[in-house]
Amino acid sequence: MESGKLTKMKVIGYKESDYSAEIGEYEVLVNPDNYKDKAELRYSSNSSPIGTSMESVKFRGAGAHEFEINFFFDGTGVMTKQKVDDQINQLKSLIFTYNGDIHEPNYVKIFWGTQFLFQGRLKTWQPTYTMMDPDGTPLRAEIACVFIYSITPKKKALLENKNSSDLTHIREVKMGDHLPAMCYKIYGESKYYIQVARYNGISNFRSILPGDQIIFPPII
Repeated sequence: MESGKLTKMKVIGYKESDYSAEIGEYEVLVNPDNYKDKAELRYSSNSSPIGTSMESVKFRGAGAHEFEINFFFDGTGVMTKQKVDDQINQLKSLIFTYNGDIHEPNYVKIFWGTQFLFQGRLKTWQPTYTMMDPDGTPLRAEIACVFIYSITPKKKALLENKNSSDLTHIREVKMGDHLPAMCYKIYGESKYYIQVARYNGISNFRSILPGDQIIFPPII
């Protein structure tokens, strides 16, 4: 990336739960000032005898992992000639609208330059129109979105298998990572990259992207 060049945030839509079958992307008009990445852990508290000052809590599991962000739209003609409604519909069709092929909304990943920010599905969609033409046509709008984290059923089952071998690893791809090098770090040899790619359903080992999660099984 050229020094000083403005990089826009992107939202990429997928119709498969393993984030394959990319169906389109949306590049924001204006980068957000901030975003929130919220995760929680769940505990149950035990009843304590009267007079005790503290409670004992027991871990129950992971709670919701949510990502909050506001998208901005401008139809005044200063930044784009596209109408606000058309801009909104472009994003809405990608992350909100029911996909007839899978009978539910799409899966999404969010990137900003080389940074992978989040993967999951839209939970809430709340538009606020901040400027209108005299005839009521929206000129500016802001949409507050909350996404909820989602991983593939295969990876979820592996993560929740408390009896999994210690040699089973899940690694998130970082910028500059290559599958042979990742295999070398796990197994001490890079030659297993073809088997790892096949295990993860990767048709081209060079196509892995930042944010992808790769399973390295104990036996190749």
